[in-house]
Amino acid sequence: MHAFPRALFLVPAFASAVLAQSWTFPMSPRATYLRTNQDSPLPPVVVDLAALGLAPGQWLRIGSTGAFRHITGGQDNSRALSAVFSGSAALLPANVQQRVVDAIAAGPDFLSGPTYHGSLPTDVPQDFFCSRTGWDDRIDVQVPAGATHLFLGTHDSLFNDNVDPNGDWGAVVTLLPPPLLPGTGEHLVLRSAVDGVPAAAPVVHVAPPGSTLLVELGYPLGLLDGEIYALIADVAPTGGPLPNPLPGLWSWNLILLQAGILPPIPGWTDSWSMVATADFPGTTVIVQGAALSARARNGVFVSTAAHAFLFP
Repeated sequence: MHAFPRALFLVPAFASAVLAQSWTFPMSPRATYLRTNQDSPLPPVVVDLAALGLAPGQWLRIGSTGAFRHITGGQDNSRALSAVFSGSAALLPANVQQRVVDAIAAGPDFLSGPTYHGSLPTDVPQDFFCSRTGWDDRIDVQVPAGATHLFLGTHDSLFNDNVDPNGDWGAVVTLLPPPLLPGTGEHLVLRSAVDGVPAAAPVVHVAPPGSTLLVELGYPLGLLDGEIYALIADVAPTGGPLPNPLPGLWSWNLILLQAGILPPIPGWTDSWSMVATADFPGTTVIVQGAALSARARNGVFVSTAAHAFLFP
């Protein structure tokens, strides 16, 4: 069980600390750590985490900048960045499926398709999508235990026809403040507000009587289409222990606010709201988004960071 000092609830801006350092890595659209066949790939970008002062347990925002052209005659508007953490910088030749020798699972899992030539399998179970054409261009992920390096590459089935006419394709890595109520850091995000527009931060709000609590569930990169999602809640005394029965889960009672099926729709959101009353002073309402999926890193569920509302 975890407890928050009451002062945290009285200063919601605490949870909206400015982002820390950020690094940009120019990249060829032919750079990849994936297996290839009858192709001409280039090596991925390999980031030494310690050299940047980064360590396991920290949270990073990993996304793309610019775009590239992935077919001859196509437009310069493709964004397909994937990444994988590793316990070393070792990388095997391009004809090997598991090229990243010491890959460590993290982030939103997905299944890579076969090579364009020969339909050879390419999937790396430990890697994750960071930027997807038509969807979002970034994801927040926790550096897993044992990770010393981060491999960044373009995601495709054929690389020899990828070009970047204006040379703007690349990856951006940003160190984030540690989340107050972290989720699993995978496929879903939560935004919240009191009498305002929902945002990712702050995650703690004071909700005086008559104000409107709003939460919004986002699905930035897709990849879990057809899975069951839910907005859930729990209630705790302000300043007392918070319900945290499992890593990434901030609810014992699993009060269901809303549920549905995740659709293959870029930009999709679902929302829930309520008007605060004066009936429950000294109470904190904790709201979180989650989805059930065998593709979750824990094998059961993915979850957003939780957001908390203080009823004064």
